[in-house]
Amino acid sequence: MTQVTMLSASQISHLLDMPAVIDAVADAYKEKANHPATLWPMVYEQLGGEANMDIRSGVLASKHVFGSKLLAWFGENAKRGLPELNGLVNLYSSDTGEPVAVLNATALTGFRTGAAGAVASRLLANPDATTLLVVGTGSQAPYQIMAQLCVLPKVTQVLLANPRNAKKAQAAAAQMSMTLEKLLSQTIRATNSVVTGLIDHRLSEVEFTGVTDLPAAVQRSQVIVTATPATKLLIQADWVQPGTHLTAIDADMEGKQELDAELFQRAQAYTDDVPQASEVGEIQNPIKAGVIKPEQVAEIGNALLDPTLGRHNANAITIFDSTGIALQDLAAANLAFVRAKEQGVGTQVDL
Repeated sequence: MTQVTMLSASQISHLLDMPAVIDAVADAYKEKANHPATLWPMVYEQLGGEANMDIRSGVLASKHVFGSKLLAWFGENAKRGLPELNGLVNLYSSDTGEPVAVLNATALTGFRTGAAGAVASRLLANPDATTLLVVGTGSQAPYQIMAQLCVLPKVTQVLLANPRNAKKAQAAAAQMSMTLEKLLSQTIRATNSVVTGLIDHRLSEVEFTGVTDLPAAVQRSQVIVTATPATKLLIQADWVQPGTHLTAIDADMEGKQELDAELFQRAQAYTDDVPQASEVGEIQNPIKAGVIKPEQVAEIGNALLDPTLGRHNANAITIFDSTGIALQDLAAANLAFVRAKEQGVGTQVDL
């Protein structure tokens, strides 16, 4: 009989703190670059209308685990009063093949995707950046902001834009400080100095603003995160100022696009997995347009290990195409599982 730990969304939110997840995701990227970690092919299916699902899987050798995440996105669920994202992460021991944990994928995805953007900003963004723009006000936005504030200590302005509905951007901005305080306060690791600093000081110093003029917002921002399901470009190349860092989060299927392909002509491009991103990521568009070639794109794990692959100069524009890989999920899931065992959290099920 095998005992499996079941972890709910609320339990995961208590077990994880963003700084620790950022470090875990960075380590997973580096492990991929060193090749002990393995990714298996992603499975993606369009389910009709604004709905799709994908399965990501792989092996995280350093933690002796393998596993998979199945995540479904139903864009119309908000109108039904239901979450847009639903799914599960299954974690297995790579020593015995036994299942060890089943986790709510929605909460885990929020943390690990936010962490991915922060890993890139910590490496590539101007550390003195004061203005962050987040394009998209869905469930990912608070996690992206929380993660960016963890690694960009001088940000005092956070701009939020919703290309479809400006009122949603203003509403999200009005609630963002309270939303972040709730997310940050949930963790049992609130003794983390970065987390306590955000709760006690930083949030009160950060101004959250909903914007309607996207070109102007892009021009005044040193760090930009796009997190939308867009299939047509949102950000024109000539809006982006020298020295800007951009992270494109939601380009994870063929046909998606948030950034002008021409922007890649004057930018350093990075991604989590070049073969996957070339097919379904943001870089699919400049590759198809002949603006860049896949071999011109650096993987973030290699850049973390080799400083010469980082930002070339202060005026360089850098882009991180975060398509999302299973190693992020496995790293965050394993962290939650280990902490659950330490804290006696979770429901034990005999299979």
